[in-house]
Amino acid sequence: MYFLLGYLVVRLLVELIPLLGDALFWIWDRVKFRRVDTPSDNLFDNSYVDGKALYMRLFNRIPNIHYMDGIDSNLVMECVQTGKFGRSLSVYQRTWFNRETKALQSARVIFRLEGNILLEIGEHYLELLFDDAGRARAKTMVETFKGMEVKAKEKDFEICVINLSAHGLELKTLPVQPVSLDIDLYYNDDFKEVDATIRERLTRQNDKGIILLHGLPGTGKTTYLRHLIGTLQKRVMFVSPAVAANLTNPEFISLLIDNPNSVLIIEDSENIIMDRRYSQGPGVSNLLNISDGLLSDCLNVQVICTFNSALSTVDSALLRKGRLIARYEFGALSIQKATALSQFLGHERAYSQPATLAEIMNPGTKSDWVPPVRVIGFRPAALEN
Repeated sequence: MYFLLGYLVVRLLVELIPLLGDALFWIWDRVKFRRVDTPSDNLFDNSYVDGKALYMRLFNRIPNIHYMDGIDSNLVMECVQTGKFGRSLSVYQRTWFNRETKALQSARVIFRLEGNILLEIGEHYLELLFDDAGRARAKTMVETFKGMEVKAKEKDFEICVINLSAHGLELKTLPVQPVSLDIDLYYNDDFKEVDATIRERLTRQNDKGIILLHGLPGTGKTTYLRHLIGTLQKRVMFVSPAVAANLTNPEFISLLIDNPNSVLIIEDSENIIMDRRYSQGPGVSNLLNISDGLLSDCLNVQVICTFNSALSTVDSALLRKGRLIARYEFGALSIQKATALSQFLGHERAYSQPATLAEIMNPGTKSDWVPPVRVIGFRPAALEN
């Protein structure tokens, strides 16, 4: 009797041990899954809470995502706060103090809505995160939001800086110091016709082309750009040389498609426009593609490049007729012009030699700056020929 009972116990243990082992492995896998996908140190990105990480933390599942850019963030937030898409259970927000308006301004907001939905709103973009049960609701929200496009240009003196964030390339709108100039007074006589050409072309819709503005520092290139920005109705986007090297990347092209009829400004663009005989970078090819290639017919983007080097360093392909809108070399104002501008500014100084705009506008400032050799690359001898 005892022998039979012992035999049955042994057989039962033999059958249960593998099942127990499988159960332990299943529990361990679940623990690992939770630890890998929702760690506390991955909840934040470089600026604030990451919406996708927060969704995993709250609902323990991978979300579906709808992303939209070029939207008016304020209109979207006002719409959500009305309760049109359900009750808001909680709001996570990062703000910054805008010293110009003397008020807190929203940098990123995340709404947690009923039905396992998160809505992240940043400057001119939104990201909608939802599960399968919320798919129909998310589609309705997108249909509503797509009519809330940001205006091409909200203020006269503003630029959109192309910024690299955790979501890729974004536009951040920044104010520009207002400048209103009398071109006859601030620049030499030969610039008036060039200015008229530039302004006429930049007001055209569905146009393209390149504008090259160069000259030594202090001769008025940036001052002119501030003035020009205030006269345009188009969106003006500032591109750093580092970003400009990737003009034809899919992400950049997508941004340009969402912002047609825009003006790109690339300051200090020497490395982008340098003659391809002396540079192996893709800058010139990229610039040609968006300003005069097949892509240009779809994008309708006009590009302004400023640089300090001589025009002889620029790739000849950028100077061809039909591709080049205008080019101009800013220099020191003539003696007569310099004296007239000084008197207009109230400095009452008579000049005996040509002077730059910076020198005239800052007469009490001593500069130790020495003009650099106006050659870029490493083959100066070839450039002189």
